Amino acid sequence: MAMSDKVKGAVLTGARARFSIAGVQVGYARNVTVSEEIEYQPIDVIGNIQVEEFVPVAYRVRFTASMFRIVGETLKKAGWFPKLGQSISEHLENVLLASEGRGLEATIEDTKTGETFATLEQVKVASHNYTVDARGIVGEEVEFVAIRARDETGD
Repeated sequence: MAMSDKVKGAVLTGARARFSIAGVQVGYARNVTVSEEIEYQPIDVIGNIQVEEFVPVAYRVRFTASMFRIVGETLKKAGWFPKLGQSISEHLENVLLASEGRGLEATIEDTKTGETFATLEQVKVASHNYTVDARGIVGEEVEFVAIRARDETGD
């Protein structure tokens, strides 16, 4: 990418980014990390010491969000994570039923330009954890999986 005056002022910063899930702004998110991965498998053939070629076998999208924990605002309340259920079988059913849906959509927007910087499709919460420190602010780490990640070009 060549430097030009067109780039000045177009650098996206966290201060002007808006992170939303299911159309609702996540107001106390500290950071978001998105990872797109294409897994390639080598084609090894007899009589050749080097790999003949690499073929794509999987495309994965994962992302994590670090958020400040707000009392009373939970993933389960937001409908992002299955509720426990009264019994083990009810809990398992809740997890399986939640997995059947198409998932959520997450976006990161540039509030200055109004452009959507990233769109993550069919998002589901894979895990979440938090730590309570004696002298610290409680944060929550949430890991998501998604079917597809698109940037502002639509790709």
